[in-house]
Amino acid sequence: MVSKVVARRSPLHGVGLFATRDLEAGEKLIEYKGKRYEKGDRPELGDDGITKFLRLSDGSGIDGTGWAALANHGCLPNCELLEEEGRGRPRAWLYALKDVMSGEELVWDYCLDIRSRRDAYSDWACACGAEDCRGTMADPKTVRGATGRASKKIK
Repeated sequence: MVSKVVARRSPLHGVGLFATRDLEAGEKLIEYKGKRYEKGDRPELGDDGITKFLRLSDGSGIDGTGWAALANHGCLPNCELLEEEGRGRPRAWLYALKDVMSGEELVWDYCLDIRSRRDAYSDWACACGAEDCRGTMADPKTVRGATGRASKKIK
């Protein structure tokens, strides 16, 4: 079976995922895999000094070490991460939100739960380059003082 995605250098950040063929909206692409954490556990930083922790609806989480964790953030995403029940626990899969052209980078909106406005725009600044970039990977609903999607980057 031919892979739907390939990892390579990204103009957005480090390494990203790219479509190896045209993808249809709603198409299931790749599972978000990694070390599992139970509810209440806190992940440790990875070897690279960061964590790609994905909290799931049951309070457990996955510290992404698989290919899906390479998908970069984008304020205008072409993909989304969705939970599905599997093997008695939730699992997460990257899906195409819209039709994606072969060679296009796959991005999803991280909507990070960052409470500090300063941290959201300094430590978690966005580099997606979208016209409507909000300037942060944080979910604007969780950042104190944020008013939603910005039309310009907020410094």
